[in-house]
Formats: sequence, C-alpha cells, structure tokens
Amino acid sequence: MAEPRKIVLILGNGFDLDLGLKTSYKDFWESEFCPKDYPAPLIHHLNQRWPDNLEAVKWYDLENELLNYYKGLRDPKMGADILTSEEKDFLKDFTSYGFACRWYDDKLDLVESLVNKGVLSYRERPIPSVGEHLKEDALKSPIWRDCKALKLIKEGLCKYLGTLFLPQSFTTTIAYQVIAFLDEEAVKGDFVNIYTFNYTPVQLSGRGPDAAKVHYLHGSCADGSIIIGTRDDGSFDPAYDFLQKSFDPHFNPPALVEDLRNADEVVIFGHSIGENDRQYFKAFFKQQTDYTHPNRKDITIFTRDDASEIQIKRSLQGMTDGNLSTLYGMNNIQIIKTGNLEEDQRKLYDFLVKHGKGEMPTREFIGKLLAKESAQ
Repeated sequence: MAEPRKIVLILGNGFDLDLGLKTSYKDFWESEFCPKDYPAPLIHHLNQRWPDNLEAVKWYDLENELLNYYKGLRDPKMGADILTSEEKDFLKDFTSYGFACRWYDDKLDLVESLVNKGVLSYRERPIPSVGEHLKEDALKSPIWRDCKALKLIKEGLCKYLGTLFLPQSFTTTIAYQVIAFLDEEAVKGDFVNIYTFNYTPVQLSGRGPDAAKVHYLHGSCADGSIIIGTRDDGSFDPAYDFLQKSFDPHFNPPALVEDLRNADEVVIFGHSIGENDRQYFKAFFKQQTDYTHPNRKDITIFTRDDASEIQIKRSLQGMTDGNLSTLYGMNNIQIIKTGNLEEDQRKLYDFLVKHGKGEMPTREFIGKLLAKESAQ
C-alpha cells in the first residue's frame, strides 16, 4: 500500500479572481468601504500613487507601497503631514457655529482647503454650512492618523469582502477544479494542507473542504482578523512599527515553511511569490537547489499570463541566488497560465487527470474553457 502523499496548496488573490470574485485592489479602492477620504498622510500618498492605473495594481503593490511610504519620510519620528501649520492653528478654534456666523469670511481659503482634505465637510442644502467632521482626528499627530488609516483600510476591506458572493459559474473555473480534486485526494487518504494568503473563506459549493486542512496566513474577514502590512525591516523607527505585518496583534502564521520542506507536491495558485512574502518561500526554493541533499518535488504554479509568468520566474531566480536552471533541473516544475490555455492546455489536462478528474470530463472541461477564451 502506497504511503500517503503530502500536498501543499498555496492560494493568492489570483485564485479568488479566477473564481469570479471581485477582490482586486481596484475593486476595493473604488468601493464605498475604502477610507480614501480620510485625512492621513498615508492615504494621501496612496491616492497619489496610482491615480490613473488602478487596474494594474495588485495587493502586493499596496504592501510594497507601505514600505516605500515609510522610506520616503524625512523624519519617521515626526511623520509627514498633509496639513499645514496655518491650517492646524486655524482648525483649533474653528466651529460650525462660527462659520454660520461668518466669523471666518477672511479665511475662506483655509476653509476650502480643509474641506478638500476631508477634515471639514461642506453641505450646500438646505443652507450652505460647514461641519467639523474629522477636526478631532486632524489635530492629532500624522503618525496617529496613519495608524488609524491602516486600521480603517482593514475594517473597510473586511466589510467590502463581506458583500461578495461566489457567482453561480464558479464551479466551472480552473480554481475550483484544482481545489476540489485536491480535497478529494485528502478524502482518499493523502495529507493536503491549504495555505491561503486571501482573507476570503475557502469554499467548495458553499461549504469548506471535506478533508483538506485550511490555514489563513494573514487572517480572515470572517472574524475581522486580517493582516495588511509590509515585510519585516529592521530599519523601522518604533513609531511606524504598525506598518509591518509581524507587529500586527493577530500575526501568528501557521507552519507553512515546515510543510513546504516536508511536502511531496507543492501547488501554488494565483500567488506572485513576491518580495513581501519571501520569508515564507525563500528557504524552501533555496533548499530545492541543494545538490548535497537532493529532494525532488512536484511543483505546479498557476498564474494568469505571460507577464505574470516572467515575474514569478524572476522571483524564483532571486530566491535561489540566480540558480533558476538548477531549480528546474532538480524538480518537476511547471507553470500553467490560466489566461493562455491555447498554449498550456496539455499541462492543465495532465494535472487534472493526475489528481483524479477523468480523461473525458477533463477534455470536455478544457474544451469549454477554450471556447469561452476564444469568444472573449
């Protein structure tokens, strides 16, 4: 009797997108749940970063940008404010009543600026009026507001994700087929561990997997425990430690590193394996290029297109100190592009059949996907 195999499935945002969920950074940032009008320097920085190209922004871009924002601060102990000292001095004594009494007619430029920055709120009807809105927050330090801004992003994202539902067609996606058949492998006796970097619940037809174990590396929107932040960086001033994932009170990642080392097969779906999550992967991929202790593994990576394939290969090259060819030579590695099945249909066919989907159903499934792809 064959020994049970150990399979690790890693899910990134590309998995949710393939299922049909609107979980892109753009979807959230354009929603009513995103605090893009909150008067924190961090929010202002993010608003300025991608004004005309939100479509191309990924979640790892946001996390990388948190680090870029910090590194751009002249004095991390003080932060950098979007409010001028004149605006703050004016705001200290500002009241809505005073505006109604026309006390500030000679300061309307400051009122307008504070309205534009979201600190004061303007209403035209029934009569023109200005509310104090976020005056109390605005008078606090920019670091305090940046910390609150990150909390608001997390809270808003949880609320946004809570409004999403799987479309009826999600069972006809590659993402569903992969997770369903790996779960079936677990039902038959293999050890399947699912590590998701997403905040959404891992579902199969409205329920969780039957036998595969699911681990949420960055928390779940179901209980509001999500983690957003940049990678560890020893140069951080303590005032801005809150930007690092490892300083989040919910940070307690499961044993992905150990499971990768012990796995017979690793499947990665929709994850960029980028810089911000490199601590989870570098030791594993480096180990897989070790001539002195060879340990050949099956490694399958599902990504979207040619551009994302190149990006993944660059990440793998970086994590193996430039030994990408050695990594390929010492392992069974394949990259399957879900958005380019005309080229990769044979790879997908072999993967699904290997994991239990019948030959005829697999041909029919891929045929439907190709027809859909050509119609778009």
